[in-house]
Amino acid sequence: MKRPSILLVNPWVHDFAAYDLWAKPLGLLLLATRLRTMGWEPVLIDCLDRDHPEMHPAKISPHGHGRFARSPIPRPEQLEQIPRVFSRYGVLPEMVRRDLGSIPVPKAILVTSMMTYWYKGVAETIRLLREAFPGIPLLLGGIYASLMPKHAQEHCAPDAVVIGPGEAQLASVLFRLTEYSGEQNRQQAEYEFSPALDLLRRVRFLPLLTTRGCPYKCSYCASAIVAPGFIKRAPVAVIDEIAQAIIRWNVTDVALYDDAFLVDALAHAVPVLREASEKFPDLRWHSPNGLHASAIDSTVAQAMKRAGFETIRIGLESTSSGFHARTGGKTDAQSFLNAVRHLRDAGFKADQIGAYLLVGLPGQTSAQIEDDVDLVLRAGALPRLAEYSPIPGTPMWPTALKQSRYPIGNEPLFHNCTLLPTAEPEIDWAFLQSTRKRIREYLESQKPLDKVRQTTYT
Repeated sequence: MKRPSILLVNPWVHDFAAYDLWAKPLGLLLLATRLRTMGWEPVLIDCLDRDHPEMHPAKISPHGHGRFARSPIPRPEQLEQIPRVFSRYGVLPEMVRRDLGSIPVPKAILVTSMMTYWYKGVAETIRLLREAFPGIPLLLGGIYASLMPKHAQEHCAPDAVVIGPGEAQLASVLFRLTEYSGEQNRQQAEYEFSPALDLLRRVRFLPLLTTRGCPYKCSYCASAIVAPGFIKRAPVAVIDEIAQAIIRWNVTDVALYDDAFLVDALAHAVPVLREASEKFPDLRWHSPNGLHASAIDSTVAQAMKRAGFETIRIGLESTSSGFHARTGGKTDAQSFLNAVRHLRDAGFKADQIGAYLLVGLPGQTSAQIEDDVDLVLRAGALPRLAEYSPIPGTPMWPTALKQSRYPIGNEPLFHNCTLLPTAEPEIDWAFLQSTRKRIREYLESQKPLDKVRQTTYT
């Protein structure tokens, strides 16, 4: 029998800003692999596709990331007072309509979602899908759907909301909506790890997932909600996936999607990196999601260097010991300094080592942000300011509700980090712009970052 078609859709982003930092709809691609084993034939429509043939050729970095195409659209009425251009990021709607008209009518549609404050793009995507395929069952999953299922149901109107990892739920939900059982009784692993990359128009890099979940429970992070538990793949399976990607798509870049790649590094990350350095010496590795500083010792740093790490991001968040004591104890300033020292000793340059610093946290002062920036610069790394977005369901959410000057409990648009929704009055865009300017001036000064003497933290 001909396999029934199932449409997987990555929706538009509506926001003031968005950038493709090795972003691919990995969740959908993993579900596509699972769906194939269940007897379905998946088709992908990616509304953010920078390789769409009707779009102007995108400017893409040598490593595979770059800017999304964007089209200015009216600001939602809730954000009318924000003096910034609001845009739809991705492929033009008429192009998506033509793509939808060129594929078989699916038996079901799966739509993913990311940030809670991007839900307007999800809603627009679903409206277009309803026009193209009226009456076809539509499921909504992903981060927004998992964090705010009631809001997603009310404002996006799917036929079902899938909460959390989708693999275990797909068979029963799809059977309920379509009465197609396929091969749902086949024994399946709890989680899928191998994405169906052949659904992409072009594979510029390998989006690699070697673990799922995170053992830490940081109060500002939703990882424990959207991916409960922590599971590691066998290193041999990771190496095999890399080998297949090199053979089939000739990739030279690997983007790690893990939240906790370096947890238990000697048993997991180090064997993967050592094997990769021997078998694939020309690979370049990137860690946009951030690595745990406390796990980077000399052994890990040297393994990263030999494997070809090019882009290192460390999830420091703050240098305040009080902050880490309150939020989960993932790391501390001295662990970060040690990590940078090991990385520099292994041969990494300062501009390869970025440290994410959360700004706009409830109760955070401008003096603390300045201290954070200064310590990262003195350590010999590059500060990367990341504006805090309050996330429903996290331990920090109740504090954010009290602190925010916006009604974040009722309207996800106000979760947008551009608004600095929970920041103290002294922390505004003028302050952040001046801080970023100070970082740039430091880097351009007569004391290059690579030559700055590392210091200890007191």
